[in-house]
Amino acid sequence: MFGEFIIRSPQQFMGSLSPLTLTSVAETTTNVASDGAAYSSNFNFQLMMLGITFLYLVIRNYDFKQLPIRWSWSVLIWVPLIFAVVGIFGDIITTLSGEYNYFNPQLIPFIAPMEIIRKFIALTPMAICYALLNGFYEEFFFLGLLTSVKEKHKWLALVYSIIIRISFHTYQGLLWALVIGLVYGLFYYFLYKYVVKNLLPFFLMHALADMFGSSLLYLLIAWAN
Repeated sequence: MFGEFIIRSPQQFMGSLSPLTLTSVAETTTNVASDGAAYSSNFNFQLMMLGITFLYLVIRNYDFKQLPIRWSWSVLIWVPLIFAVVGIFGDIITTLSGEYNYFNPQLIPFIAPMEIIRKFIALTPMAICYALLNGFYEEFFFLGLLTSVKEKHKWLALVYSIIIRISFHTYQGLLWALVIGLVYGLFYYFLYKYVVKNLLPFFLMHALADMFGSSLLYLLIAWAN
């Protein structure tokens, strides 16, 4: 499910080490993300890979009933709560690393909760669909399949999942690859296994992170003002 991304991500990271390449990548990403075109290729690829994965699991007589995917009112609490925790931590890392100071007091007047709706409306249908697909795609593998192993193999599977998460997020830089793979990966795992015990909130929370990024304050600030 992630072989192509594991190859592509380090290539993008190595290319980003060149200032000219970094500028080009940043401009291209900004332009294509606005109209949703950047997601179509990955969307089709991941649909195909999901189809192959499900076919393989059916052939192997995988018991899908062991995957707890269910709707409950608690989902409406867990999704924003998990996103908020991840977002605040992301803002702390961004500030401490010197990328941007999200805790600058001058930003306080520009915090507006309605920005969440405005930013959501600004998304293209393809961006939303891809975020929902990718949220399911990744957490189905990491929290679903890799937690379905026998108890004696669970820690090995956890280490494996962390390595894989890191490997295809290197395009965001080594710092963020480690944060996403190690910190977020462990947070999701233990929260899912021992507290939430439902995959749906993690699918949806991951989708929100794909739509808005792992930053709570970025989502709340009215930047246009």
